[in-house]
Amino acid sequence: MRIHFILGILSILLLTGCPAKKEDSRLTVAAGLPPVATIASAIGGEKVNVIQMLPQGRTPHDFAPRSATMREAAKASVLLSTGMPFEKKIADFMRQQNRKISDVSKGIKRIAFNDGGNHEHHHHEGCSHDDHDPHVWLSPVNAAIIAENVLGEFISADPENKDFYQSNFNLLRDQLDSLHKEISEKLAPYKGRKFFVYHPAFGYFADAYGLKQRAIELNGREATPVQLAQITREAKAENISTIFVQEQFNPGSAHALARQIGGYAAPLDPLAADICGNFKKIAQSLEAGFKAEKK
Repeated sequence: MRIHFILGILSILLLTGCPAKKEDSRLTVAAGLPPVATIASAIGGEKVNVIQMLPQGRTPHDFAPRSATMREAAKASVLLSTGMPFEKKIADFMRQQNRKISDVSKGIKRIAFNDGGNHEHHHHEGCSHDDHDPHVWLSPVNAAIIAENVLGEFISADPENKDFYQSNFNLLRDQLDSLHKEISEKLAPYKGRKFFVYHPAFGYFADAYGLKQRAIELNGREATPVQLAQITREAKAENISTIFVQEQFNPGSAHALARQIGGYAAPLDPLAADICGNFKKIAQSLEAGFKAEKK
């Protein structure tokens, strides 16, 4: 009798099926860069699953996506791209899977890749868009344009949640607008000033606030001893005391230059995921550097 009862229960389970794991109904998107992933997460909230393609600590100029990256990309219905070279391989793969590629940098006015050393139109290894600076996300104004493009993508893919996405976008846009105003006021006294940085990633930020960046790395390569000596003379003539370095690159040249001028090297991260917090940090670091200079 007991055996018949157990068999009966098993039959019911086989017919009805065991409780299935709830399917994730969220929109899944892939974002090439950490700042773009943050923008997408801010707008998408709990209704969007954002997969970041670039690993932490890697530079987008030399990252080569491998099979693990492609497996993650295959989960997404769209790639949010700014046109970085590593994104092309991911995009080609996703097109083969009938996924969509969205250029979230569209509408941004591209500027020449200027390292501040009379190399405005030089070729920079590992960059796209001809000789244009690819670091388009590095200003609050540009970040707002990227956010608007992301919003349009989400509404197109998931129109039922349009109001939700729009509300989140409005909050982010207001935050970026307020931040742009705050930074403009903070850096206004230093308009026209030059800051020295290892990798020339901050062209859009400099352009937005009337500043000039001077790179130690030239044409994607370490400065030679002759070039470093020239940059050192220039830094001393400008009374520069702060050299900004990025964690994704070898900081040896920057630290050597800092020692030569009797200054110090300070970190700046162009790929920080906290894009709004990073804009504040960049502005604060630049202001502190300018204040330390004797003009």
